[in-house]
Amino acid sequence: MHDSLQKMIGLAGIFLGVGLAFWLFFGAPNGWSGDMRYVRFALGLGAYALIHAGVVLCLPEMLKSGEPEGSRGREGKSRTA
Repeated sequence: MHDSLQKMIGLAGIFLGVGLAFWLFFGAPNGWSGDMRYVRFALGLGAYALIHAGVVLCLPEMLKSGEPEGSRGREGKSRTA
């Protein structure tokens, strides 16, 4: 897959996930009672998964470094005591 196409698909996933999350928070009907609250929870998890997958598609080089994210300094270099 071309890099530009991958980044566009990733951005679309981010926008869809954020849109779904905003709809659940601001615009969803308030009748989520009983077992429907589990559906709302599942939709919220799906929105989070869409946002995460979009970020992974947009920034694949950030995840291939081999180091944990917290061990890098501000410049992206490894910290040395």
